[in-house]
Formats: sequence, structure tokens, C-alpha cells
Amino acid sequence: MMQFADTKHMESGKFMREKKNLPGLLKEHFIAALFVLFMSVIYIRMMFTNGPWYDELYTYYYFVSRGPVYAAIHWPVPNNHVGYSVLSAFFDFFGNPYIGLRGVSLIAAVTNLILIYKLCLKCLDKYYSLTVTALYAGAYLVFRLSVQGRGYTLATTCFLVAVLSCMEICTGNYGKRHFVLFAAALCYGLYIVPSSIYWVMPVCIAGGLFLLFEKEYKKLLQLFLSGVCAAVATTFLYTLIWLAIGANLLCKEEGSAFFGMGQVSVILKAPVKAALKGIEYMTATPYIQSIDRAECVKGLFDYFKVLCSQFYDRIGGLALVLLSLGAVVCIIQLFTEKSAGKEKRFVLFFVSCCSVLVPAMLIIQSVHPYKRVLSFYLIPLLVGFVICISGFVNAIKNKKTAFITGALIMCLSILYAVCSVLGGYYNQPLAEVENAMESAFAKMDTKEIDTIYYTDDFQKYVLKFYHDVTPTEVYTLAEANYVVIGPEQRDENYSAPEWPVLYPFSQGLLDDVARDMEEVARGGGYTVYRRK
Repeated sequence: MMQFADTKHMESGKFMREKKNLPGLLKEHFIAALFVLFMSVIYIRMMFTNGPWYDELYTYYYFVSRGPVYAAIHWPVPNNHVGYSVLSAFFDFFGNPYIGLRGVSLIAAVTNLILIYKLCLKCLDKYYSLTVTALYAGAYLVFRLSVQGRGYTLATTCFLVAVLSCMEICTGNYGKRHFVLFAAALCYGLYIVPSSIYWVMPVCIAGGLFLLFEKEYKKLLQLFLSGVCAAVATTFLYTLIWLAIGANLLCKEEGSAFFGMGQVSVILKAPVKAALKGIEYMTATPYIQSIDRAECVKGLFDYFKVLCSQFYDRIGGLALVLLSLGAVVCIIQLFTEKSAGKEKRFVLFFVSCCSVLVPAMLIIQSVHPYKRVLSFYLIPLLVGFVICISGFVNAIKNKKTAFITGALIMCLSILYAVCSVLGGYYNQPLAEVENAMESAFAKMDTKEIDTIYYTDDFQKYVLKFYHDVTPTEVYTLAEANYVVIGPEQRDENYSAPEWPVLYPFSQGLLDDVARDMEEVARGGGYTVYRRK
């Protein structure tokens, strides 16, 4: 029988505390294992069949393909998720660009399903735990990010590792490895993408408040010191980036005492100045912008409604209400269920802190970040929602009816996830321009391209990812042996470049190409020309 009671969940959580063999685990959690296997197949299919879009190709061109060391010390724009690029650069040694770009996300996506299931088993039985896992896997934004060559899915893995490690520390089932895992997860999550601060703070505060209420001050100090170690390690990793950026800028700055020097020499002679220059560059990025606080607060409901719509299409308002209801129920239970076991109380702290602190941090910072930044936020909201649902169901006096109702909820959740991830909406192309351009390049021998006059940024990324070709870029048509003309260059109404397209319509360009070059490939609205 499915229950939310603390005396019951221990039975379904045995696999986390007892040494069982793998066949035994698979038998006990067969439905969950089958679902994770199904999602793994879906992820693998999507990884290789749905072509990468601009941001992914940019990441591969500038960071992943250049090796882990290069990826670790370069940060031209926030588009580089450093920690993700470093790991992916190792995967790129396998020689397959899809594995190099997306392999880390694939592993992280599957791992997340397992970790969510494991987390839920701490306070819910295996049926409701699978309900949470299925609802998470069936969320649109989560699915679209699952195998993209970006850092958000891996950051969510760090989030879950941090939560589970913190839970083990707080509930007594812990060792030194849990403090190490906790600190490492915080550190690497921030190294992947700085916006991980939106989950780092709630997790740390949830653990700290739990131990404070439990009056376990020694353990609280240990947890705090683990957080300090994570902060120091993160600062060290970013210092490497700041030094590299600053030294590069100083040695190229005319009039500077370091102009013309090598980057290593600049770092050795003036490490502080180089680091400060790097910090100045990173914080001055136009991608980091605040909005008026009154506007931020006023638009907060609509912001989260849109976020929920990106989780569950067309029912954003309803999803926001239901998920918020679950959070409220958890907050109430946190202060009313005095006899609850430690693991249940920790989950209530976790859900409550995440639910409240994420919106609070947005208000404090006066920002409405990209929705994908908060993809992790669905996890605590779903846990709270299913806790709420399980409480209502288990209140049914007829235990058989309660069991059937709970089983039906689980089956409907799985059915929703399966139908969603197999549907056309979830599997629509991530890239359109990039796919169209590749259809042209695929019809020729790209190895012959030696010098090229790029008319947009897509071309260099497509050539590198799909063909491992990096021709010499020239800046006049007269210097180039190849050029690609796209729809924009033929459109008389396209009068000004719009990034990442570099050049507008130009009759002179078209005339020069027609006179001096010949067509070698065409596809998707793009034509590749070679000098005669």
C-alpha cells in the first residue's frame, strides 16, 4: 500500500541503506528501471538525430574542440559554460562531435532521473517517487535541455548531488565522503554556470536551518566549512579565468606597460592587475542586466507563469497554481508535523527553502533570468506537489481505494511523459538555419574549402561540427576561393545585418559572385560558390 508515512517509506528506501545485489534492486524497482531505460533510449535518439543549434555549435567551435585546458581558461561571453565545456572537451577525444558536444548532457540527463527517484524515496514510496520522476522527465523545458551541449542539465545533476549529500549529513547517515560530495557539487555547479547560485543558496540554507532547529551545532559548523571550501575552490577556478582574460587584454592594450608581452609573462609580473582586469571584463558583460525592482516584483507572477508554461505547455497558469499549492502544503507541514522523521523534515525544509528563496533572490537581484536558468526549480516544486497529492490520497479511509488511486496517478504520469517525449512538439528541430546550411555543405567535398568569405557566423560552426573543417577566414571576396550566399544576401529588403548574419543584401556582391565564381552546392536556401 502506498503511504506517505515515515514508518512506511523506510521499506521502499532500503536500497539506499542496505547492500543488495543489482538483480534484487532491479526486481524491487523494476518499473522505475524500465522507465529510465526508455528515457535513455529517447535521449540517445535525440542526441544523434536532432541537430545542434547556434549556442551548441558556438560552444563546440570555440571551446570543446580546442581541448580541456583552453576551455578552462577562456570566457569571452556568458555563453561559455566553463565546467561543461571542460568535461565535454575530454569526451571529444572519442572522435565523434555528437559525443563530444552532448555526451556529458546525455549522462547527466539519465543520472538526474535516478537521483530524483532516489531523493523521493526518502519521503515517498516507490510509486509516488516514480510519479515525480515521470512528471519531471515529461516537462518540455527539461526534455529540450536534456541532451543539448549546454551546462544546465549537468548543473541540475550537481544540484541533486548537493541535496542528497546534505540530506545524508543532516539525517545522520553520513561520512566524510558526503561533505566532499557536497562541497564538490556546489563548486562544480557554480563553475558550470554562475546562475547555479539560485540553487546553491537555498540548498545551503535548507541544510543550515535544519541543523539549527535540530541543535546539531557541530554538524552545522562542518556543513558551513564545507560550503566555505566550495567557495574557495570556485574562486580559484574562476581566478584562472580572470588571469587568462586579464593578461590577454593587457598584452593587447596599446599604451599599456605590458603591450606585446606574452600572457604568461603578464601573469607572472602582475597577477593582481591581470585578475582585476579579468573581473572587470566579466562583470561588464552586457548579458548581465538588472531591471527596475518595482517592475521585477510586478512581473514576477507572469514570469513564473511563463516558466511553468515552458514546463507544461498551454497549462502554465494551472501548473503554477498546483505547484505553488504543493509548496504551501510543505511549508505548513514543516511547522505542524512535529513527529515527522528526520528525512521527511529535511525534504520539507528543502522544498520550502527552494520555493521561497528562488523568487526572493530574483527580487533582491532585480532580474528575470532566462527561463532555462531555472529548469532545476521544477524538482522541489514537483516533490512538494506530489507530497500534497499523496497526503490527500492516503487520507482515504478505504486503503484499497487509496492504493488504486495512487497507482492510477503514477500510470497517468508515466503515460503523460511517454506521449510527450514521443510527440512532434517535443521533437521539433532545435536548429533550422543550421540544418538548412548543412544540407548545402553535405552535397560537396568540404575538405577542399581553403579560404572562405563568411557572410554569417553559422557557416564556420557548421563546417567545424559536421565536417571538422576550419578554413582560413578572409575579409574580402577577392581573397576568398569560397563563399556561401544565403537568403539574406538575396533579399532586397534586408538592408542591415542582424547577428549572426554579417552582411545584408548587396547587388554588387551578387554581381561579383556571378562573374568570378561558380556554384558547387545548393540546399535549404543556401548556395556554395567556388572561384572559377
